[in-house]
Amino acid sequence: MRLRNLVAVGIHKKFMMNYFARKKQYVVIAGCLLLSFVMGSIHAFSILLEPIETKFYVSRTFSSFTYSLSLISITSAVYFGSSIYKKFTPTTIVLIVMTLSTLGTLISALSASIYFVWIGYGILFGFANGLGYGYTLQYSAIALPESKALMMGLVTASYGLGATIAPIFYRNTNMIGGFVNTMTSLTIIFFIITFFVFFLFRFSNLEFDLEKGLPLQIKNCNPISKYLLWGIYGCSISAGLMCFGHAAGIAKSFYISNEYIYIIPITMGFLNMAGGVLFSSLIKFFHYKNIILFLSMLTTFSLLILLLIPSKISVFLGLPLISISYGGIIAIFPSMINKLVGNLAGIKIYGFVFTAWGFFGLLMPLLAGKTFDISNSYSFIILIATILSIFPILIIYLKYKKLLI
Repeated sequence: MRLRNLVAVGIHKKFMMNYFARKKQYVVIAGCLLLSFVMGSIHAFSILLEPIETKFYVSRTFSSFTYSLSLISITSAVYFGSSIYKKFTPTTIVLIVMTLSTLGTLISALSASIYFVWIGYGILFGFANGLGYGYTLQYSAIALPESKALMMGLVTASYGLGATIAPIFYRNTNMIGGFVNTMTSLTIIFFIITFFVFFLFRFSNLEFDLEKGLPLQIKNCNPISKYLLWGIYGCSISAGLMCFGHAAGIAKSFYISNEYIYIIPITMGFLNMAGGVLFSSLIKFFHYKNIILFLSMLTTFSLLILLLIPSKISVFLGLPLISISYGGIIAIFPSMINKLVGNLAGIKIYGFVFTAWGFFGLLMPLLAGKTFDISNSYSFIILIATILSIFPILIIYLKYKKLLI
């Protein structure tokens, strides 16, 4: 009887330990999703194009450069993430994100020149955004290593959800007090939410252990060059980056009325989120290679609709489909790289591949703004994006057709 009681007590203690450990893991996931959500607001930037132009009397090229610069800053944060993450605790990372993001948006709110907006929103907030997004991707995978692909997909989807809600928020704040009110409101929101995430991470007390998760050796397949991965990733998301930066402008150029323009970024943000969740789930049933191939073909098809059948219907069809494809690509790439090389090397390689996001994030929105200033049309940049979206199809079909990932 006594032995039976001891066994029962031991089982109960083990159950309780597993219960509280799991509970802390879910607290970390909640914090990651919340931080990713608020950072996702950056992809509703197209709603801010005209308010910036109105306040600072600048061209579309200058206003869109704010977004391009923020994407470069995000890229640099993700690229150097492997060095930053292991030097600081999760709570310290959140404090850094809080400081840089609120300082950046506050500088933008108080600035009298577009150049200070570039510093505040483009550099400081952009870097905080990349640091927060990159960290939550890896931290969520560490919290639930048995479901790392799904967790990374959910973090990416939460980022997309932020881009879905932000246009509604921006529309209201712009109507009340213009660009200044929007940046001031963002400062307050960033402070409140990051402060809450700080306490979630503090409560969980879960270490950021990069050694968790061993590399999975993929046999009987061609090794993937990280440079070709860079090319596939960059060309696959180039159209999405351009469209997120100029969604409102593209919609207006296709004669969508101002009353309905803001619906476009909302729809794009929602479908970006949905694409991330959907294709993160599908990797259990399909190879990564096949999903990337399908999404690249979907992007090409959507761009051709915009290019060859310019109409209001093509905007409401093409831009959302591009968003689904973009959401799927950015969701599955981190988990694919993680699966190939493991957590520790995966962060470094993903950091390198992510520089393609920064390169095309700088090039495509800036080129779109410049071509619009010259021709008052987005046709040329849509053609460039179409050509770029074909490259991943050719690379995978010609070189990695038998790749088993």
